[in-house]
Amino acid sequence: MKQSAVEWLVKNCHIVPKNELNKIELINQAKEMEKQKVIDTYRDGRSDQQSERPSRFYNRNAEQYYNETFNK
Repeated sequence: MKQSAVEWLVKNCHIVPKNELNKIELINQAKEMEKQKVIDTYRDGRSDQQSERPSRFYNRNAEQYYNETFNK
């Protein structure tokens, strides 16, 4: 079973020493995991709808979708 970025972060916050730099690194890693999950989901959904286009098309559009939606 896959683990969400939030579940991963909660699990790992208890292991790491209470160092501010380590907390920031954990948060950034969890954000990257969540970004990749959104991109993968978008790409997979689009490729199911239009299977004739190359996968690099979906990768580019998925990244664009993420940036337009979450990087405001």
